[in-house]
Amino acid sequence: MCSDAYQIGTTSYAYRGTETIASVKQFYSPECNQNYGYVWVWKSFLDKKIKFDLQVGVWNYDRSVLQGERREYDSLGQEFWGNGADSVDDCTSGDGKLMIANEQGAYSARTSKRC
Repeated sequence: MCSDAYQIGTTSYAYRGTETIASVKQFYSPECNQNYGYVWVWKSFLDKKIKFDLQVGVWNYDRSVLQGERREYDSLGQEFWGNGADSVDDCTSGDGKLMIANEQGAYSARTSKRC
C-alpha cells in the first residue's frame, strides 16, 4: 500500500445480526495509481475471540470482478489491506467479507460506487 493513499467514497459496515463487526473502505493512491480495499474489524467483535476468514479487495463494476483480492484464514486480526488494484479508470467500490465457521453465509459490506 502506498503511503499517499487516501479514502475515497463512503465507509460501509458489516453486521452480524444487529452487531457492527467491521468497517469497509476504499483508498486511492495517486503515486501508485491504484485502488485498495480495506477492512477494520471492530474491537467489540475481536474481544469475543471468534476466528474468522476474511476477503478484501476492490469490486470493479466495469469488469464485474474483485481486484486486488486478499484472503486471510482463521484470523483474529484487526486491520486488513487488499492488494493494489489497477482500476483507477473504472467504477469501483471497496469490498469486504467475514466468514465464521458453522455460520451460514458471509458478513459483507461494499462502499459507495466511485467512477
